[in-house]
Amino acid sequence: MTVEEIKAMFAENAANLRETERIMKENSEKTDRQMQETDRKIAKLSEQIGGIDNNIGYHAEQFFQNVFAEKKVFGGIKYDDIILNIKHNEESEGVEFDILLRNGSSVALIEVKNRIRPNFVKKLAKERIGKFREYFPRYKNYNIYLGIAGFSIDKAVLEEAKKYGVGIIRQVGDGIEVDATGLKAYPPPP
Repeated sequence: MTVEEIKAMFAENAANLRETERIMKENSEKTDRQMQETDRKIAKLSEQIGGIDNNIGYHAEQFFQNVFAEKKVFGGIKYDDIILNIKHNEESEGVEFDILLRNGSSVALIEVKNRIRPNFVKKLAKERIGKFREYFPRYKNYNIYLGIAGFSIDKAVLEEAKKYGVGIIRQVGDGIEVDATGLKAYPPPP
């Protein structure tokens, strides 16, 4: 092989290398654009799904709030008033309850979810009731009863609710069914 042939071969290899680099850069830019478009589509879909979930949750809240506004009874206890979406906001954290029923000595706190998970029941009984007493001291001398209302309640949720004495409220036709078996009064602290 002559020096000229070797120079020509190196020149050709250099040209091929530049072309390969150009193609790789072009493909990388195209892939980046496609990934950005995919990310945009995923974000839009997530937003739409979140909107659907929010609408279903809103529907569940409206349904149960309307029923309890009409019949202020929970666990066989008659209540005088209903407060919807009672909330207290703190800088560090806030707390909100979907339905509060009250009479002269008792409060029923009912949380509404489209789908309830077992850990939510535990959190309601172990943490949120304490926050309620802290943030709403006017009810410090009241017995508190807890309820969860939802369209979808599985067996694990039922077991957890029984464990903590939380009433279960389900939709039945245009009304509700309340399972208050083992409903527990959380008395005021001594």
